This record gives sequence, structure tokens and C-alpha cells, in this order.
Amino acid sequence: MPFKCVAFDVDGTLLDTVKPDLMSLQKVIREETGQTPSLEELRPLLGIPGVTALEQLGLPDPQAAFDKWAAYVREYDHLITVFPGIWEVLDELRDRGVTLGLVTSRCRSELDRDVTRLGLLQYFRAVVCADDTERHKPDPDPLLKLLADTGMNPGDVLYIGDTIYDSQCARAAGVKFALALWGTMDPAIPCDYRLAHPAELLPLCRPAAEA
Repeated sequence: MPFKCVAFDVDGTLLDTVKPDLMSLQKVIREETGQTPSLEELRPLLGIPGVTALEQLGLPDPQAAFDKWAAYVREYDHLITVFPGIWEVLDELRDRGVTLGLVTSRCRSELDRDVTRLGLLQYFRAVVCADDTERHKPDPDPLLKLLADTGMNPGDVLYIGDTIYDSQCARAAGVKFALALWGTMDPAIPCDYRLAHPAELLPLCRPAAEA
């Protein structure tokens, strides 16, 4: 049965933000601790709320460090791009009448900084940010809120993401998960579908005749 709703993660799925996120995080850690972990060492911290990531690093004031991180990442805004093929797929899915959603670990202000600035927000009927639920990915609450907001059943929804947290969130919510191979750092993440290009979403969604 074709999916009626497609929900996207943002970083590593819609937007290629890895390098600016990691470079700015590295800068914060260097200033706060005097240590300079490699970008590869920091990569597993992406995909969860920023303050939570900084708590895991043991920084004494994670919120203050997060505010600094959010300020520094702006220095690298010019490196943030929309992955090839995303615009065309969003246009096609919208034309088919597929409900589009965002489920992200970004807070609302972080979302506005890039997603709104780049013109992507217009496509999405339901948007769930870290501010909107008490528990975050890998817990199911963000996707459960999307289901509540759209009136969809779990079987109607396909979630697209790039991290193990996305996969675990989808599984816990009873939603099928597609791994965005164009953005993931780990192609072995458990999933229902492995997609090499955004266009591979289209056969999984209801065709235009059913829209």
C-alpha cells in the first residue's frame, strides 16, 4: 500500500549540514575544554538535541555552550546546501497530494535559521521540533506527535532519516523507516528501505492518480 505521508528529518536528509555543524561544535569544545576532538569523533552526536549532545560531552553549562554553538554555526552558513534531488521530489510529492512532514531534533529557532531561510518550510503541513515534545529521538514521541497532528495511522507514514536515532524513533512509533544513503554516515543502520537518491521515494508513495 503506497504511503500517504512522508516525514523527513532535516540534517543529513534534506540539508547537508554535517561540516558546518561539526566545525562549529569543535570550536566550542576547544574553547570550553582546551581539547580538539576530531570531526569524526563528534559525528555520532549529531541527530540528537544539541543541549543533550553537549551534556553527553560533560560540559559544565550545556545550555551556554549550545548558545555559543548556535552562534558559531552561522559562520559556516555558506556551506549548508539542499541535497541534490530534494526540490524535485518535494514538488512531485506535493503535486500528488502526499502529506509532508518534518520531524527534527532541531529546536524551532534552529529550524527557522536554515529551513525557512532556504524556502523549504512551505512544503510541510506538520512540523515537529525538539521544543514540541518532552522526549526526543530515539523515543517515539516526535513521530507520535506527527501522527496526532496529521490524523495519519502509523501504516500511512514513511519516515526518512540518516541516523540510528531516526531508525529507532520510527520503529518505536510503528512507522516504516527509509535510510537516506545520500546523507548517512552508516549505511548499515536498520531500516525498511535503503534509498540511494531522493527520487527513489516516489515509487513508495501514492501515484498522482490517487492524489
